[in-house]
Amino acid sequence: MDNKSLQAMDITTLKAVVGDINKEILPSLFEKTQQPEPGTIQLCLRTLNKIIWLEMSWDADAPRLIEIKTPSRKGSESTLAKQIHYSLNQMALIEIKQKGFERIVEFGFAKRPNDAIQRVLVLELMGRHSNILLLDAQKKIITLGRQIRPHQSRIRPLSTGDFYIAPPALEGVKPSSTE
Repeated sequence: MDNKSLQAMDITTLKAVVGDINKEILPSLFEKTQQPEPGTIQLCLRTLNKIIWLEMSWDADAPRLIEIKTPSRKGSESTLAKQIHYSLNQMALIEIKQKGFERIVEFGFAKRPNDAIQRVLVLELMGRHSNILLLDAQKKIITLGRQIRPHQSRIRPLSTGDFYIAPPALEGVKPSSTE
């Protein structure tokens, strides 16, 4: 994607996108995934009425979550795409969560719409600290977009097999609807 046309996704935009996606794709069946570029994953989800593609990017310049038109087949052989596909194969997306004004979106997958969540795809949209992680039911990391080694972050190293630790909460005054 051309970096000149990218715009940062702020919290207001993210909340609006999550709200729209919630209405449109819950529940849906996971179909496939591909990784067209190093910091981007595209997911194909099938609802009762249509097929929807989501693009999730943890690119430092423009982390984003957007609905896209059906893309060309590109990047389905990447290791990350294969791991996500294998883990989510034949699972239903039954929940999308974003708490308050946090920059984290969690996608909950289960075998059937009324079952317990077995996999969680976490998209962290935090500028250069953005990442994508796939967790099991115990919040253990199955795979992730970018590993964070202990020498890179003493506060929050992330690697396959570790238990997921959420990033530090935002500090400062929280927005209010009365403002």
